[in-house]
Amino acid sequence: MPLLNQSTKWLICVSLGVASCFAAPRVFAQEKSVVKMDDAAANLRADRTETYYQYSIWGAFVNRVFEGFLPVEELKQQGDIGLGSFTKLDGEMVMLDGVPYKIDETGKVFVPPNDEKLVYANAAYFDEDQSFQLPAVSNFEMLRGIIGDRLPSRNYFYAFKVTGNFKSMKCGGLSRQEPPFKEGLDVLIPARPVFDRENFKGTMVGFFCPSFIGDINVAGFHFHFISDDKQFGGHVLEFDATDVTVAFDQMDEYKFALPNSEAYEQVSFEKSFQYKQK
Repeated sequence: MPLLNQSTKWLICVSLGVASCFAAPRVFAQEKSVVKMDDAAANLRADRTETYYQYSIWGAFVNRVFEGFLPVEELKQQGDIGLGSFTKLDGEMVMLDGVPYKIDETGKVFVPPNDEKLVYANAAYFDEDQSFQLPAVSNFEMLRGIIGDRLPSRNYFYAFKVTGNFKSMKCGGLSRQEPPFKEGLDVLIPARPVFDRENFKGTMVGFFCPSFIGDINVAGFHFHFISDDKQFGGHVLEFDATDVTVAFDQMDEYKFALPNSEAYEQVSFEKSFQYKQK
């Protein structure tokens, strides 16, 4: 299956080592992977281990481009960890070990069908560069500060897996919206559903983007969560944990695919629909 179908208009790839722009036919030739991990797919995976993939851009997402067209099956070809949101804001997504999970507005967790669509997504093949242990992390701000101090440089992209025993975890969800989409994230996020759970194990999946990313993605840290029993998850809001292990993968290539839709073609990148991203 090709990487791009009619739902994707452009794919842009940037390397922080050497500036590069790949013509579409060359990208297509590289993206002829299939779900089975045969030798060709294994080689393709090796080529992508330092690449951060994104579908749509943050500036469009916060400006009410809420209808997406990226199938779950295509996302799985871009990495084995990831996070994002489903079309029409019909739930949050977290991908761990190659399996995407959907958290609906009631907090229920399940594996979505391959043809379900995403409106915004990030993914990478996680190839651990470094890890460290923390006996206790009492809140999210503390974790962001510790990780920030340990990053080799804030001028690269990073993927994270953070595991631990969570004394408490608070996650945010999303409630499905229907067109016309009149309310932006500035209204929807403060009213989002919130889920809480105590005393269990799980994994935070996240990414860090440098400040130069602008409105293409969220600058700084962005984490989603899935419990070990796959019964709880969402966008990480706050937590308290012990026996924490932080593993990260530094990436020097970044590529994103732009939606092929009338809403995206006509969107105006206003700031009025922004909200304070944690």
